[in-house]
Amino acid sequence: MPRSMRPVHLCTHPNAMKGLTIIRDEKSRKRYVQIDVDLIEKDREAVEDYLDAILIEARKKEPSVPLADFERRLKKSKAK
Repeated sequence: MPRSMRPVHLCTHPNAMKGLTIIRDEKSRKRYVQIDVDLIEKDREAVEDYLDAILIEARKKEPSVPLADFERRLKKSKAK
């Protein structure tokens, strides 16, 4: 495994799901998610919700888009 991809820290969070591990890189950035396949089979919806929450957290510093702009872009993309 290339050095840049070697996990150096497993993130343990009090609200973390058992069977789901967040792996950080050398600079302590969250880079990978390791999911136990049994967990996906057992409670797929909960895993998807947890992953959604991780994405929301990662994007919280991005600028927001007004709803009207979003709807306008959505209509344009459907028209194509």
